[in-house]
Amino acid sequence: MLTLKKALAENRLSEFVSQEEARGIGPAPIKKFEKLAEALIKAPLQEDQTSRSRDGDD
Repeated sequence: MLTLKKALAENRLSEFVSQEEARGIGPAPIKKFEKLAEALIKAPLQEDQTSRSRDGDD
């Protein structure tokens, strides 16, 4: 089975999509995807996280 990570690394995304469609996995409903993406993008930082770069190249 081809994983998404491997498919991206090896430029085999179309093969991955075909594999998943054959398994019955179809496209995500756009509204549900947008709602989930919005929640992840707006997720608050954890206490021990910072929004600054680790390498200090400010």
